[in-house]
Amino acid sequence: MTRPNAQEGIFTLQNFTFESGQTLPELRIGYVCYGALNEQRDNLLLVLPGTGNVRHSVIEHIGPGRAYDTDHYCVVSTDAIGGGTSSSPADGLGANFPDYSIRDMVHAQVQLVKKGLGLGNQAIAVLAGASMGAFQALEWMIHYPEMVKNAVLLVPDWHASHSFKLATQRMIDIVKLDPHWNDGQYTINPINGLKLAGKHYFAWTVTDDYIAKTDFNTLELEAQASADWFARWDAWSLLKRYQASSNHDVSAPFNSSLNDALERLTAKTLLIPCTQERLLSLEGAKQLAERLVGATYAPVDSNKGHLAWRALLGSSQTHFIHQTVRNFLKLPNH
Repeated sequence: MTRPNAQEGIFTLQNFTFESGQTLPELRIGYVCYGALNEQRDNLLLVLPGTGNVRHSVIEHIGPGRAYDTDHYCVVSTDAIGGGTSSSPADGLGANFPDYSIRDMVHAQVQLVKKGLGLGNQAIAVLAGASMGAFQALEWMIHYPEMVKNAVLLVPDWHASHSFKLATQRMIDIVKLDPHWNDGQYTINPINGLKLAGKHYFAWTVTDDYIAKTDFNTLELEAQASADWFARWDAWSLLKRYQASSNHDVSAPFNSSLNDALERLTAKTLLIPCTQERLLSLEGAKQLAERLVGATYAPVDSNKGHLAWRALLGSSQTHFIHQTVRNFLKLPNH
């Protein structure tokens, strides 16, 4: 069987209040749906995006026989606040768009699920996310534990590592060097700054071993692909999105107690970190595994590092992820 046709959707919330206290009269949350909810509405698999990702970034993980199997689930992949078809600084507010958090993303997504998708108080069958998507999934499980049955966290951590913060801050510094930046009041998107920031960021997402063993021309092409992706973003949209991720810490509302934050979780959880991770923290993933009762910890070994989660069909890491997720969800192997 083939993947169902994509059905694009937008859910709008009225008078949304952010953690900062700022509000928007209307907040859009964009998403794409593959398949349909069953009569019981208990087959939703909700995918949450990474920091630089949009709703289509996980497409190769979606479909029959893959990690997010459309033969068994209605798969909905979301755009978080700040990017894609969700409300973002690119709509016109620029620097005046509210500073938002990972928890703001989740509070909006909950309303999308309850009202936009019509689940009401029905729990989500599977919640899945990589990187910032794993940040969001953890916040879902902490603040709305009754709404999540199973969770799949790829390259997870419970807070932004120093490596990620450092990479993000240098990325922001680079964008601001573009003459078009104009102290953030740009009329022309600072494309050159965004491209250079993307090239800089690429090197953090892979490992020293990957860089050493890969042909330099190939590395340059991959860095250019990262540059081209960054250049598709509005500058303030990209910067505020990465600031939200680099400020994240699930323990913050619990007086910095990770144990107090995680003791609320009830979902069955799968953790798939990369053993050669350097952008986030492998230690953070281990701490999650130690504290989440009954969690399945299944690291993937790849010198792709943080990028090991991305679907590259035919690769050993993607085969491992698909089979591990399917085994966790008790789906038949293909």
